[in-house]
Amino acid sequence: MQITYPSHHRWLMDISSGLDDCFQGRVGKKILSTLPLLPAANIHYKIEPLTEAFFVAFLPLYTGQIQSKANALIHDIVEKTLHNTKSKFPYYCLSIIEGDTFIGGAIFSVRKDKVSYAYRTFIKEWQHAKLKAGPALIGEYAVAEFSCAQGLKYISHGKDRNPYGLNANIGLATFKLSVGCRPSVSSEFEVKTLRTSNLNEDCFILAMPEVGNVIDKAYLVTLRGNEEHYLRSTKYPEQLSVEVIYRN
Repeated sequence: MQITYPSHHRWLMDISSGLDDCFQGRVGKKILSTLPLLPAANIHYKIEPLTEAFFVAFLPLYTGQIQSKANALIHDIVEKTLHNTKSKFPYYCLSIIEGDTFIGGAIFSVRKDKVSYAYRTFIKEWQHAKLKAGPALIGEYAVAEFSCAQGLKYISHGKDRNPYGLNANIGLATFKLSVGCRPSVSSEFEVKTLRTSNLNEDCFILAMPEVGNVIDKAYLVTLRGNEEHYLRSTKYPEQLSVEVIYRN
């Protein structure tokens, strides 16, 4: 099977209806049940203007996680954010702390009607606490809380390379779907094609939309029996319809 797809895509989360409606379903329940338990677990988060001090904790964690991925792209994120004299928008940083340990965080800019993520990284699990929502989900809530308080309408979850599996972990796409994001394309992205019979590893491919710029179709290409590892990616049909294709 031949699939036409964009080389990149953007993710956007609509928060215009307010914080109470930002997180729904199973993910929302995890977050809302976890928030009251954070103080007792000695966990807190903070959002503040971006400074040099933030990178002391953020850079080792970010670089270590990026280097572990195939086709990794390491950017000079200090120059692209804090020292970016061409940026018209202020940068902020999110820090999540468990005890005295930096668990993860994010860098984002505040624009006219939205927050736009630049970089984010989190340890997968809490170091000591046993909580339903992990650091990444609490980070999402913290940024949404901040954005709604600022009267913003959207959260941009950045631009990703397509397909997942070749350029980033398939779980990244699943996570963005789980917090209510929708993928879209723009004219700057290159249109490509591939044959699924040529793929030698599991991939999640966001297809080029037939009409408009919102992506509503994706393909999970995997070995028969492996699909159970990616079932979460198929749980959001209102955002993205996923067809499973088995490779040899």
